[in-house]
Amino acid sequence: MYKKLHIKMTLFCGTVTGLILLLMTLAGLLAFENLLSKNDAAVHDKTVYALLSSLEAEPYIDYDKTAKMADTRYYTVVLYDKSIPYALNLDQEKKELIDTAREIALKNHGFNVNNPPILSTAAKQLEFTMNVQKKEYLASFAAIPHKYGTFSAVILYSRQQLHRQIGRLRIFFLIIDAAALVLLFTAAWFYTGRMLLPLEENRKRQIQFVASASHELRSPLAVLLSSADALAVADMEDRQGFHDIIKSEGHRMSQLINDMLSLASADNQSWPMHLENTPLDELVPELYEKYHSLANTKGLALKIQLPSPDEVPTALCDRQRIAQVMGIFLDNAISYTPKGGRITLGLSPGSGGWILWVSDTGPGIPDELKNSVFQRFFRADPSREDRRHFGLGLSIAAEITRLHGGKIWAEDNPGGGAVFCLLLPGQLEKV
Repeated sequence: MYKKLHIKMTLFCGTVTGLILLLMTLAGLLAFENLLSKNDAAVHDKTVYALLSSLEAEPYIDYDKTAKMADTRYYTVVLYDKSIPYALNLDQEKKELIDTAREIALKNHGFNVNNPPILSTAAKQLEFTMNVQKKEYLASFAAIPHKYGTFSAVILYSRQQLHRQIGRLRIFFLIIDAAALVLLFTAAWFYTGRMLLPLEENRKRQIQFVASASHELRSPLAVLLSSADALAVADMEDRQGFHDIIKSEGHRMSQLINDMLSLASADNQSWPMHLENTPLDELVPELYEKYHSLANTKGLALKIQLPSPDEVPTALCDRQRIAQVMGIFLDNAISYTPKGGRITLGLSPGSGGWILWVSDTGPGIPDELKNSVFQRFFRADPSREDRRHFGLGLSIAAEITRLHGGKIWAEDNPGGGAVFCLLLPGQLEKV
């Protein structure tokens, strides 16, 4: 599904951006072509003016000078004295072009080279554009007064050079556009891939979450169903035992469902947070009193470690949620630390805030699993038969920490075991 969506988004982004690029390129190309055409016409006008001025001033026709002023590759100049033409290197093709220009001048504009108007100075009387065999020409007709009479001048200019420039310009723009489109689609492919990556990862996590939740629910459901069947046929003295099993598994399922609902609320950004100024030196002892008896029952020594009273800060946080995180740390420490071990609940300054931490002398956590323990339904030792733990506690702790903008991590205890840390960031006020 994501692969098809990736392709569609790439095509959409690349196509829309490409169309915008092509429209802008086309507008730029038209502007360049118009500029080149105007520049070419201006140069042509200057050349024609120089030619007419020279022809009027010279007592005779200097073809070498004319060729220098008007490139014979693109210009054809013919002078008519009545019906007699004077020209240099006039081949058959040029003769036909001149005849075509003369016919258009006479038929459409009434200019007869055999009977030009008598003027006191040379003047360009007529100019038009004609196309012959898909080639464009500018034709200029003028009457030139001379001491021997009035001559007619026909100047034919081939715009072949202009069209070659425009052709090269179009090819250049085409190559640039092709390269830009390749780059655009490549960039769109990587960009949309980066956009879809979180969605794909969330989908994978969702599938994994549903599969893990189904697996965790299967076990208590099986116990519930089997206990219910046994309860229906059990003797009176045995019924209480099956009743207790059903109640215990029901509480276990309720805990799992509540944990999953908490994570769902965090994912939907709907987990309520009630921030208040919380003296951390009060929070730590409260947690100690709550878990001290449980630790003693397990044969564990629970201690606290606090900074000096004048350094104890007040943190803006959700007191119940932070207590929940530390409770998860303590509950895991009590569950995984062997009898006779030691657990320490502490508070110490950290970089950018204060750190609440719990250390134990249990089996510890391998380095490669220190990040994985905060994933949902993760267990460092899947073979453990601790039915109270579903592998959701630390993931809930991580979500609460994220909502506080803090940091959570696990590290090794120098004396053996693990240390779980919660950093509360921001400006903390001293009490």
